[in-house]
Parts: sequence; C-alpha cells; structure tokens
Amino acid sequence: MATLCLLAEDGTTVREWEIGDKPITVGRGASVDVKIDDDGLSRRHFMIGFERGDFTVKDLSSRNGTWVDGYRAPEANLSHKHTILAGRTRFRFLKAVTGPYDTVILPPCPVLARELAGFADNG
Repeated sequence: MATLCLLAEDGTTVREWEIGDKPITVGRGASVDVKIDDDGLSRRHFMIGFERGDFTVKDLSSRNGTWVDGYRAPEANLSHKHTILAGRTRFRFLKAVTGPYDTVILPPCPVLARELAGFADNG
C-alpha cells in the first residue's frame, strides 16, 4: 500500500490518494484517476503502479515530462518520500513499510496528524 500526496507550494499536503494493486493515472483530462487543474500537465501525464514487487512511475508521453527528485524519469522505481514533479504540480510518494508478521507500519501522514492535533486540542 502507498499514498500519493498533492503538495502545496510550502510543501504541506493538500490531498491524498491511496495506491493499491490497481495502477492510477494522473493528469488534467477527464479519463484519469487523479485530475489536477494544471495547464502544464498533459491530459494523461503519468501513471503509478505496482510491478515486480516495486511501485513505479511511468511518464505517459507527456509534453513536459515527469521528474522524480529532480531527475527526468520516463520510468522509475519509487521509494518512500520521493517527490514527483509534473507540470507545475508537486507530489510526494509515501510507501507503507511492512514490519514483523506482515504488520503494515504506516508512515506519519501530515493531513491525519493535523486532524489528530485538532482533535486533541478540542478534547
């Protein structure tokens, strides 16, 4: 299991999408799973999927390319906290880590952390 986070200009997480066994597509067109309003994105810009035991990002012949941690990436394996740039939009990839006995260790989620902090303040 993994998460794709949409980042604001200051690096905070604005929105999140869970990535499972089914690949997700990102772009500005109507036929994608993650639709982003960014003129720098192609209609179908990139795809993230799980292949051969790794999560991979594949550029879908976009005009402006897909960049992972500052490097143009037609196709690349993704690791926890990799940053993806497509058009003018930045994303962060978060990968759940498996612990003993296949227990999933979830990475700290900035959106959930803010919600829990607000809950603690109100409680």
